[in-house]
Amino acid sequence: MKLNIWKSFNENGSVSNTLSLQGLKWGTAVRRGYLEMIPLFGNLCPTRTFAPPASALRLTEVTNYGQMILENQSKLPTIVPLHLGYFQNAAQNHAMCVSAILDAGESREFKDACCIQAAQGGYIEEADERFIILPQPLRAKALALRGEENYSKLWGDITNFNKQIGLKERGHLDELKRAYQPELLQTVYHLEPYPNQTGAIFLSNNTVVGIEIAPDPEFWQELHTPLVMYCYAPLRLINRIKGIEPFQAETLEIDKLKTLEDLSLAWSELEARREQRIQKLMQQIQDLTIVKRTVEEQQNNNQLLTIEMANFVGQMVMRDNKVVYVSLSRF
Repeated sequence: MKLNIWKSFNENGSVSNTLSLQGLKWGTAVRRGYLEMIPLFGNLCPTRTFAPPASALRLTEVTNYGQMILENQSKLPTIVPLHLGYFQNAAQNHAMCVSAILDAGESREFKDACCIQAAQGGYIEEADERFIILPQPLRAKALALRGEENYSKLWGDITNFNKQIGLKERGHLDELKRAYQPELLQTVYHLEPYPNQTGAIFLSNNTVVGIEIAPDPEFWQELHTPLVMYCYAPLRLINRIKGIEPFQAETLEIDKLKTLEDLSLAWSELEARREQRIQKLMQQIQDLTIVKRTVEEQQNNNQLLTIEMANFVGQMVMRDNKVVYVSLSRF
C-alpha cells in the first residue's frame, strides 16, 4: 500500500502540519513476540545523496566527559542518526542527544552529549564504525536534554531503565549488552531488513512506538541493526519482565482444513485481516499532526528540525523542503 510522508511544506512553500505519506509503501509486517516491524519502501531522495552512517561516521575523540567529536569521512554529506552512541572497552561510553547534518569531510564537536556509563573513567580516543541507538524508553528524555552540557544528565533515566529490564539500578547502559546480547541478536535475526527497505514502523504489543525513515536503502541497511538491537528489542524485555500478555496477532487456524483449497482460502482471509489491521494503524499515523517544530540546523539546502506530535517526539531532516530522514519515538 502507498503512503504519504509528512507534507511539512505546501507547493507554495507555506508551512502545513498535515500528514502526507507520499512516495512510500509498506510491506508485510514481521513480529517476534511483543515486537513488530512494518517495513517501509521508497527512496525519499536520490540514492547516495547522503552517505550511509556506519561507513561515513567516526567518533574520533572524546575531548571531555559529555563532549565528543564526530567526523564524516565520506565525500558525501551524511546524517548523524538521532541518539547515536558508542560502547567501547576501558573508556567512558557516550551517546548523542541530537541528530546532525555533517558535510563531506566535516569534523564537529558536540558538547551536549551524555555519558552512558556512570563509573567508568577514561576517554574514547577513537571508536570503530559500529554504533548503537539509545533504547526507545530513553529517547524522549535524551532529546529533552539537548543543549545542556552535563555529562551525567541521563544517569538517573538509565538507572530506571535498568530496573525495568531486571538489572542493577545504576547508570550503566552497557549492562544491557552484557546481560542480554544473545537475546538482542535473536531479535535482529527475526526482524531482518527487507531488500530495498528504507524505513519501518515499530510496534510494541500492537502500539506504535517508533517511526524511522532513512533517505535510501543503503542508509537504512546500516541503520537497521542498531535500531532493532539496542533501541526497540529492549521493549520485549520490559514487557516480559512486567508479565504483560503478548498481543495475539492474526493466526492461521488449520484444525478444520481438509483440502488445499481450504488452506488457500484461509490464507487469503488471514492476509485480509492482517492488512486491515495494518491499514488502521497507518491511518492513525497519517492523522498525526505536528504541534511544534524547531529548526536546529541549516546547512545549504538541508535542514534539521525537532518536531513534537501528540505522544511522539523526535527529529527530521528536510532537503529542498522535502523530508529525507525521520526518527520519532512515543513518549
